[in-house]
Amino acid sequence: MLADFQQALADLTASPELCIAVRADASLLSSRYVLSEREARRLLEIARHPGMACACTVYRMNRLAPLAMNLRDTLRALGSALRPLISDYWRDHPQGHAHFFIESNRFCRWLRLRIEEGEIVPPDVLPLLERDAAAVRAAIAASCTETPLE
Repeated sequence: MLADFQQALADLTASPELCIAVRADASLLSSRYVLSEREARRLLEIARHPGMACACTVYRMNRLAPLAMNLRDTLRALGSALRPLISDYWRDHPQGHAHFFIESNRFCRWLRLRIEEGEIVPPDVLPLLERDAAAVRAAIAASCTETPLE
């Protein structure tokens, strides 16, 4: 049960939408996780706590950091389309990657696929995405080389 409690807490922190859903229907916790009564009660209290909005924001800012650092021009070009797109990306990829370049590359591939499937973005996004993606791929290649031992 402890592992489910920890997973539920992580899921709540990563998803403001889940927090809102749990506030409206506490039975969602027991339908998704194996929890003791005490664990379910604590998680409901956490989801209802006013500070949880802050925790979700901090989590999302940590997820956004690698993209902001590595894909600055693409994100700027997305403008107001960024917010819904990034929420969709996080829903599709709920677990971030600790390696900033790999996370950025994953977002580039995801966004490129969305655009190919018809996602409407400002016209300057695609060339900037291609340029940023190439820079990220080059950084991955450079950071993943092995140096021979002397």
